[in-house]
Amino acid sequence: MKRTTLSLVVVVAVLALVVGFATMTKPSAGHATEAKPRQVPIQRTDAVCPQVRANPGASTLYTAYTPASASAGAGAGEATLTELADRTKVRGKADAVGRPVSLPVDTAENPPLGWTASGSFAAGFAAQSTTRLATGTGRGLSGTVCETPGTDEWFVGTSTAPNRESYLYLANSTNVGAQVDVELYGPDGAIQIDGVRSMTFAPGEAQNIRLDTLKAGLPVATVHVIARTGRIAAAVRDTQGATGSDWLPQAGQPGRSFVVPGLPADASSVKLTVFGASDTDTEVGVEIIGKASTFKPAGFESVTVKRGEVKELDLGPITQGEAGALKLTAARADVLVGVRVVRGSGDNTDAAFLAGTPALGGRGVVADNRAGGAFTDTVFLTAPQGAAKVRLIAAAGGDPATADVDVPAGTTVAVPAPVPAGAGQFALSIEPQPGSGPVHAARMINEQADKVPMFTIQGSSPARETVDLPTVRGDLTIMVQEPKSTPSATATPTTPGAPAK
Repeated sequence: MKRTTLSLVVVVAVLALVVGFATMTKPSAGHATEAKPRQVPIQRTDAVCPQVRANPGASTLYTAYTPASASAGAGAGEATLTELADRTKVRGKADAVGRPVSLPVDTAENPPLGWTASGSFAAGFAAQSTTRLATGTGRGLSGTVCETPGTDEWFVGTSTAPNRESYLYLANSTNVGAQVDVELYGPDGAIQIDGVRSMTFAPGEAQNIRLDTLKAGLPVATVHVIARTGRIAAAVRDTQGATGSDWLPQAGQPGRSFVVPGLPADASSVKLTVFGASDTDTEVGVEIIGKASTFKPAGFESVTVKRGEVKELDLGPITQGEAGALKLTAARADVLVGVRVVRGSGDNTDAAFLAGTPALGGRGVVADNRAGGAFTDTVFLTAPQGAAKVRLIAAAGGDPATADVDVPAGTTVAVPAPVPAGAGQFALSIEPQPGSGPVHAARMINEQADKVPMFTIQGSSPARETVDLPTVRGDLTIMVQEPKSTPSATATPTTPGAPAK
């Protein structure tokens, strides 16, 4: 027998053995459905810090942090900050997990930058940029979380009034092109605008849009950014002369219930903005979750918002010396909410923007926190339902500082952040403890500069630490041909040699 013939016989024999084994071990249909996904640490996180355009004299601090406990089992990795327009231009790197990195930039204008965290740096990674301007238009602290690019982003509570200057910053940090629409809404509903439909963004490309060039004179507005293809990073910055400036946080997705934590005790003005995101008018109930209880504020128990309408409600100094949170409940349709807070009086003020935050199902991570000199850090914790128990962990690279906080049901507690020994800047983890009820959190940085309370507030969302990985098992049945179905009893028989009907 020739060698080639012998080899072919062996191959056929082995294949027959494998197929036969696969046939005998073919699992039942129900067996495959028993497999459950397992959670593994995420391996990559991207975060975009928007372009900074401030007046001369401004400085910006870029911070990033990965909790050490979140990276267990993730393998080696790195976290690098680069320019989006040219990824070869590295602005900085993180040294190690469990140790925050701070990168100061003493220029008024900075291009959009992007963090890429991989391996052990990815799970729980958080980044932020904070800009400080001591005098002039836009004076104060302006902070924003560096966000992962998305496809559907809302910003509620900006304005194109003559005394306001608001910009929309868009950047494509991905390796593929993006096609983007921008929608603008005001008190009378959707605004018909040209030039911001089907905008194309090449990889690394960024554009800035001054919102009053789309529609001037809106006392209050909502911005909607939609990526039709690809993904886009979006941010909105709002300035009101010497009153103050800050970034608007993303408002999340339309819904019927929101908790907005972070109302300072000494707020001199609180303005609530509600956007009717559905095709139906609705009434929205307003409650304050305060120091001792949850209650409806007299004269502001509810607000009616029409479909597509942006409505602003001036609550005044509603906190009355006690830190709190807003709880909004829509009756018949989905809405979105935003809050603008002013502290100080007369010419000595600063402003910040808030939005609804989800309850912390896991830890929340805030990369930038300050201590020492004129700086103080305050953590707001709100428990809208059951009592909550939270541990605060502050890390600066050495021994962490911790604090355990109990939050009674239906109340808000404001506490100073724990500070590691000798630290001027540190990262903060906010961790609900076992048995805790739902808790919503925010953090305020305050710098008392002469008579001006410069401040910025960021809400805390659950950190992205794990991803569900589907269970995979070997299945040789892919080599077995499924049996053909049996002809039905009603099929018309064919006569041998005759064509089938």
